[in-house]
Amino acid sequence: MPSANSTSDNPADSTSDNPAASTSDDPAKRFGLAGLTVLPIPNIDDIATIYTQAEERRAQLDQGTSTQETLIYYNTTTSHLNALHTTNADTTNADRIYPGRITFFGDEIGLVFFKLVDIVHEFAHLYLSINIYELLFMIGLENKYVPVGSSTYKGIGMQQKEGDSGIRPNPPRSAGNQFPTLVIEAGNGESLPRLHRDKDWWFDNSPPNQPEGDVKIVLLIKVYRPTKRIVIEQWYRYSQSPYATVLITPHPHKPFSLLDSSHWVVQGAPMVIPFQDVFLRPSEGQETDIVLTKDFFADMGRQCWETETRV
Repeated sequence: MPSANSTSDNPADSTSDNPAASTSDDPAKRFGLAGLTVLPIPNIDDIATIYTQAEERRAQLDQGTSTQETLIYYNTTTSHLNALHTTNADTTNADRIYPGRITFFGDEIGLVFFKLVDIVHEFAHLYLSINIYELLFMIGLENKYVPVGSSTYKGIGMQQKEGDSGIRPNPPRSAGNQFPTLVIEAGNGESLPRLHRDKDWWFDNSPPNQPEGDVKIVLLIKVYRPTKRIVIEQWYRYSQSPYATVLITPHPHKPFSLLDSSHWVVQGAPMVIPFQDVFLRPSEGQETDIVLTKDFFADMGRQCWETETRV
């Protein structure tokens, strides 16, 4: 799980090089997750408990009695996840394999995260991804890329993960797990350092020069509900800091508005996503880099909170 890409703005969020070797009795501290609730994985014959715990956590998030939007378990093995996959406990959500979007760090680490998504989380990454798709369509690339959504990807060893959104070129690279070239991850209650772990997973588990190909860019969207701020970071492999950061905030001298994008302040725009990093070839003809403008981000901020209010 540790990575050269790992970034933290809080020492308590750092991850030990060998979590299992820690003598701490607190599993959260053992895994560098101080302040979060980390639970032992239920026994395989009682694995359906996870579905119940997911519903309880969603209710707590709705009621404002919890801000932790992830269920985190330790001592997890692939056998536990296989049992969860086959259980009939979630009959009302039969199209979902797990109770949330999964990040599993493999049998040796034994740590699994289930991200419980909500309307703001979903809107934030979908607004960004759909507008990227529209820009690609406008330059004649409608048949040259594949949106990957929350597909499950298998990493090194037993590791596996679902993203929020992403893109891979079409036709795909030769054989393999077909990792996207561009990944989008969003988070509400989870911290920015926690999102950095998601970013690290993609880079660590899609090594270059492999048949499945490497992830070139990860876009992180961090939503701060109390202050209505949104931070978007653009990360590249091997980078110790984001290549670009965009901050969207309500205007300090204008009334809060869900109707007028001019009441939102955007810093750091435009954000440019290089064409070659997404499509793995130079641009041709009218093909250009993907440019996300200041106006785009202002409208993203306004519509993000408008969606929450209407729902």
